[in-house]
Amino acid sequence: MKQLLFFFLFISIATNSQEFKKVDSLVLEYPRFSKVEDLATKIDRDFTSDEDKARAAFFWLAKNIRYNLKEFYKPRQRSYNFSYATEEEKKQKLQGLKDEIVAEAFLNKTGVCEEYAQAFKKICDLLGLEAEVIKGNVRNVPDEIGKPESTTNHAWNAVKLNNKWIILDATWAAGYEYNGRWVRKFDNYFYNIPKEKIFKTHLPEDSIWVLRFGRISKEEFYNQPIYGHSFLTSRAELISPKKGIIPINSSKNIELKFKDLPVNPIIYYTFKGMRYAEKPNITKENNVFTLTIKNAQKNSELVLYINKEAALQFKTK
Repeated sequence: MKQLLFFFLFISIATNSQEFKKVDSLVLEYPRFSKVEDLATKIDRDFTSDEDKARAAFFWLAKNIRYNLKEFYKPRQRSYNFSYATEEEKKQKLQGLKDEIVAEAFLNKTGVCEEYAQAFKKICDLLGLEAEVIKGNVRNVPDEIGKPESTTNHAWNAVKLNNKWIILDATWAAGYEYNGRWVRKFDNYFYNIPKEKIFKTHLPEDSIWVLRFGRISKEEFYNQPIYGHSFLTSRAELISPKKGIIPINSSKNIELKFKDLPVNPIIYYTFKGMRYAEKPNITKENNVFTLTIKNAQKNSELVLYINKEAALQFKTK
């Protein structure tokens, strides 16, 4: 995971969904298990439905495994060498390496995205749930807009429930970084990420996972604005511009168009280096809001705040 938890550096407004309120309440009483097998056994005893079991595994991991910022900023070089005679032996040895990663995460209660993703997969395996680790790309800061990575930088999960795959990310649900420190704050949005919003934040490397949820290229993914939590969890829709790099014309005005903004929204913006946020001019026709930003700065970064939370980030040129 190259960049960490984007600009979600504010307290999440999402709360545990009512659907899993009882599951979450019970899991909050669980001990901080030091073995993945013990957690899986407890979940299997307490819950009967696959939906509740998957949620319990996800919730426990997000609440009990702390993100390892030290490992993130100075990652260890993991290299593994082993021999094998058959594909089955290769598969077994690779699983053994993954099991070691999970065991260490449970013992130390820390990890990065690989630990969260492999741990969720392991719990699901023990519970008989069909789950996968997905490798891919995420974007966190405006500087990454328009700059596709050649390698993956994140890992998350998919689990099959009621014959349908859902996407979840225990790493991003666990909390966020603030001023160089990790803040634990559960974010329910990243359990069963809405299908229509997955590609705003996550791009799988394997094309099969892209095709299961829509169509998008790596270039299109990286050319989007950076979407903030308050925007993702709202009904608001960005009509234009769809791209994250905005050219500044001779008028030096930027127009942003939206549908379904919150009622009476408080909207401000900043460009990189601005000391104080400013208000855009806002007009409304039917259900379309037009935000006009005057004297826009070239070669900068634009952050739009809606109701005091960072909603969208762009680059300008």
